[in-house]
Amino acid sequence: MHSAPIAYFCAEYGLDEKIPIYAGGLGVLAGDTIKAAAETNLPFVGIGLLYRGKKAQQKITPKGHQVEEDINFDPTEVGLEHVYHQGQPLFIKMYLKDRYVWVRVWKKQLTTQVILYLLDTDTEQNEKRDRDINDALYFGDKEKQLQQQFILGIGGAKLIAKLRLKPRVYHLNEGRPGFMIWQLLRQVIQQQDLDYYQAVHQVKNKLVYTNHTLVPAGNIILNLDEVIGYARFYAKDLKISVDELLAPGLSRHRQGFSMTDYAMKMSHTQSGVSELHTSLSRKIWPDYDWQNVTNGIHLKTWQDQRFRKKDISDEEIWQIHLDNKQKLQKFVKARTGFEFDEKRLVIGWARRLAGYKRLDAVFSNITRLADIAKRKGQEIQLLVAGKAHQEDEAGKEMLHQVLKYMSDQMAGYALFVPDYNLEVARYLVKGCDVWLNIPEKGKEACGTSGMKAISNGVLLCTTSDGWANEVDLTEMGWVLPSENVGNQFYQTLSEKIQPLFYNQDSGKVNHKWVEKMKKSMTLAENFSAKRMLQEYQEKLY
Repeated sequence: MHSAPIAYFCAEYGLDEKIPIYAGGLGVLAGDTIKAAAETNLPFVGIGLLYRGKKAQQKITPKGHQVEEDINFDPTEVGLEHVYHQGQPLFIKMYLKDRYVWVRVWKKQLTTQVILYLLDTDTEQNEKRDRDINDALYFGDKEKQLQQQFILGIGGAKLIAKLRLKPRVYHLNEGRPGFMIWQLLRQVIQQQDLDYYQAVHQVKNKLVYTNHTLVPAGNIILNLDEVIGYARFYAKDLKISVDELLAPGLSRHRQGFSMTDYAMKMSHTQSGVSELHTSLSRKIWPDYDWQNVTNGIHLKTWQDQRFRKKDISDEEIWQIHLDNKQKLQKFVKARTGFEFDEKRLVIGWARRLAGYKRLDAVFSNITRLADIAKRKGQEIQLLVAGKAHQEDEAGKEMLHQVLKYMSDQMAGYALFVPDYNLEVARYLVKGCDVWLNIPEKGKEACGTSGMKAISNGVLLCTTSDGWANEVDLTEMGWVLPSENVGNQFYQTLSEKIQPLFYNQDSGKVNHKWVEKMKKSMTLAENFSAKRMLQEYQEKLY
């Protein structure tokens, strides 16, 4: 390992569907980032948590309700290895409020220069309440989730020191890892005999922060009294008061401790993940010098590599697409027990079931949707996948209502693919004809699923939010206004998408459709994780 890597801290990583340590777009982005680092041989250390899979699997009851079940997995069977140090298993000892906790370390080594380290408290040195800290991702009582943030931040910083790495930059991939700053301050003060404010200046110069959402749920405000209980040990060690330690993270009116505010104030550079998101971030937090680095995807993971062939013909493109539609059809049948006619126009909607992503708008006029879908000779197959957060009752109720529509008015024309994960996503972004994305404008920070779709020639039908706001989709897809989006979708589908898909030229290839596919795939080149990582190095690192 290079002695001066990028140290990348993130609460989740979507690296492999067999390792249940990711919940959505943030984790998938982190997984693509670390793969891009491996591909470009950039010295890179990822720091995350090994969650144990509690409530990680989505199940749908016979009455159409989402419930969650545990995933029981053995880390060694999914390609993770114990980390050894000087011939012994490596453990990190750290202080947690009123006691010491032991953290063992796993790794996933991508190259000699790129390693993902995962911290785990499920070890016999700990009592049960501490062994259970990492049971579930973003779920459980508030104190346990707070403890996870300490394990990630403090434990991760201690691990890097133990491995004698000297990162040239620490990248906080949203606010949750922010407590690592306390440990970095301790290390600087101990090593260089500085006072707290001198240490802050030095640490700050090595920190960059990326915001990934403007939605309140993604910008955590912690209970101040609870944080104070954990802060006393570190404040005492830093020879400052608890108030001084917490001051940068105090939210307005001292309502709580804001991880977002703390991470921003303690880093030298702040970045957004699309031009629109960065612009909105500047308005919300105008005191910072925001940089924009629009997200990207790892093309080797998400794109059918047959499309990389030079001078590929329309016939070849269409045949590869039909092959992917057939693979998707077989996958969906195996997963759901239901099949569909892959000759239909297949429209995919797949993402986390948050309210602002507006799945319910697709079904807002169910009679009109059903009439369009069942139009003789122009039938539509709708495929939907996504999970509501375990505690999001509104999201679960929305899904319940959508499933009722699917089994009633849309029976035979709409299918729900359960337990959305990386594997489901790979089939969908290759095998659909159209990718539907209709978030409320300004709420989707970036939305990388559309990038994955266009890399496979799947045409985009989207509101101009996130990255889609940066491009002209006129020749390769359809842009919907954010207002009255359900009716706008029906009109576009009925008057533009259906006629184009079913109005084939003579012969078997729909050349007009393929022309849009080719332009989409060309556009996808601009949204690679490789490009994103290069911009990170130029603007942030």
